[in-house]
Amino acid sequence: MPHTSRTRRLSPLPTPLLLLLLSLLPGLIPMASAATGDGSPSDPNIVYVGRWDKGNASVYRSNWSGAYFRVDFTGTSVKLRLAAAAHVYVSIDGGAEASYPGAVGTINLTPTALASGRHTLRVATREQDLMQFQGLVLDSGASTLAPVPRAKRIEFIGDSITAGCCALSQGALSDYAWLVGEFLNAEHTRIAYSGICLQDAFSCHSPNGIGMSRQYFKLQTVEYPSSPDWNFSQYQPDAVVINLGTNDQNFGVSDAAFQSTYITFLQNVRARHPNAFIFVLRTFGGFKVVPTQAAVNARIAAGDTKLYYVDTTGWVSVGTSDYSDGLHPSDSGHLKIARFLAPFISKTARWERPFADDFNDGNATGWQTHGGAWSVVNGQLSVGADAGAKALAFGTLFSNFTYDADITPGSSGNPGLLFRASRPATGVDAYQGYFAGIDGNQVVLGKANGAWTTLAVAALPSMTGTSRHLRVVAVGSSLKVYVDDLATPKLSVTDGSYVSGAIGVRTYQAQARFDNLSVRAFSRFESQFQGSFVRHQNSRGRIDHILFPAEDAEWRVVPGLANASALSLESVNFPGYFLRHRNGEVWLDRDDGSSLFKADATWWRRAGLANSALLSFESFNFPGYYLRHRDGLLYLNGISTSTDRSDATFRE
Repeated sequence: MPHTSRTRRLSPLPTPLLLLLLSLLPGLIPMASAATGDGSPSDPNIVYVGRWDKGNASVYRSNWSGAYFRVDFTGTSVKLRLAAAAHVYVSIDGGAEASYPGAVGTINLTPTALASGRHTLRVATREQDLMQFQGLVLDSGASTLAPVPRAKRIEFIGDSITAGCCALSQGALSDYAWLVGEFLNAEHTRIAYSGICLQDAFSCHSPNGIGMSRQYFKLQTVEYPSSPDWNFSQYQPDAVVINLGTNDQNFGVSDAAFQSTYITFLQNVRARHPNAFIFVLRTFGGFKVVPTQAAVNARIAAGDTKLYYVDTTGWVSVGTSDYSDGLHPSDSGHLKIARFLAPFISKTARWERPFADDFNDGNATGWQTHGGAWSVVNGQLSVGADAGAKALAFGTLFSNFTYDADITPGSSGNPGLLFRASRPATGVDAYQGYFAGIDGNQVVLGKANGAWTTLAVAALPSMTGTSRHLRVVAVGSSLKVYVDDLATPKLSVTDGSYVSGAIGVRTYQAQARFDNLSVRAFSRFESQFQGSFVRHQNSRGRIDHILFPAEDAEWRVVPGLANASALSLESVNFPGYFLRHRNGEVWLDRDDGSSLFKADATWWRRAGLANSALLSFESFNFPGYYLRHRDGLLYLNGISTSTDRSDATFRE
């Protein structure tokens, strides 16, 4: 372990909020102040997600689709009390969703007793079911505990496609909105109703003429035309995703009326959520595209700097297995959508921040543990042998990245790295995500979702008690694992089950020590045209708001090929190909080893020409000439006007 301390953890949360949340975490974070609860609706340990009516202390009522609550509890059993029938899904300890259609009265959620100890519970409504929650029944002497908090919250606004309607195997839980929230390890609320239009006072397929432009601001759905207003101080989302326009198109709302209403709606949503990123989706069927884009552009022109249009072209295709009918995506279609949307949100919102910990400060503050006896000894994170001990870095979120760590295995078992992980709980495979680890004389890569699946195994020379350097490189569905030799991967697998999530460490029946952990996402560069990023397409450098595939707009920032003090931009999905200029144009070309190529592909990072807080790229071999865009394409030009300076300025 080096004596010089490396970069400390970089939290994606403001420090006061992070400290508040960390005070609630189990494991290495002190739990002395954790309050126990009785499982009643007003129990402060129960986290309600969605718009809940809490006016009656004996019965809390959910509203809108996909509402849920989370809580931890002790003991070996738990029962759910509901005042009226509802179709709910229940997950205990991060396990598979158990379906309870028409559940009412007292429902035993643990027909087989659990092991004694702490457990997690989540109860969710299937679609537009109303959950009337009367409380939990626990073992004698058992209690509730506050669950591990989630660092982010996303709110989804839409119609049936967002509500979880129409031939989905688990309703709201199979919908893209639910899946995106889970991929990003975020709380997720949705305000969505089947058949609703954006336009108000228009006869669409919902029970009345009320549109989302009015009902979004209410506690209840359009089934309650006299619903009270929603109290937006109850929570503030970090991101809002809007998917509206399909019903407006099908029921004849004019483009002009739709655009005008959308502009006002975006303005009103912004007023309620002043700090949230707002993502407006192109409807998956391509309805109302022009007025939707125009509304977004109008609000951006009015000064909304956190508003983005998401072009979903090509994500799913009508007439294929992506759809269950001509309008509604299928289970597999929603999964495809979520795999595109989740990393787009996390990267555009810049939630994927570099992380590093060398434990030289003698503590593991910010690490959330699930099982095992963890401690920091001699500047290393150590754990004794345990069946499935896990420690996750709180608030981390990565999709495409390079993850490095030094691991010293014990004499047996399997220690390694968790990545793209979510829903962690105590238990051997109680998480969703990937694991790469060292198991004696082999390296293994696999995934878990309550059960383990091996993806690949390769032989290693056995070096018990010796530090090994493990590296994981994830780019889309490409997963590579390196051990000691960082030039050639030991494992190379294609698997797209999980696209984003937290990072951490895990052991299985192993003593182990971890040190020098570092994770860095690949870079994206946004132009001064909000939502348009530097990318390659057909080898040509350009800026575009269409990021399909997303990896075309991601770059490894490496030491300059011609001068290590400068930089070069290597494509993440075409390793060995670099952004370079030739004949005044910018192309993605393969490094041919020539001195000319190296010079053409080397850039100086400069303070942004139009905004010194941003950045510009000056050519290494043509001083005074900069990377800039013009008519959507990238060029190398001299700079003289304010337009030139703006077009040559980017945000990383």
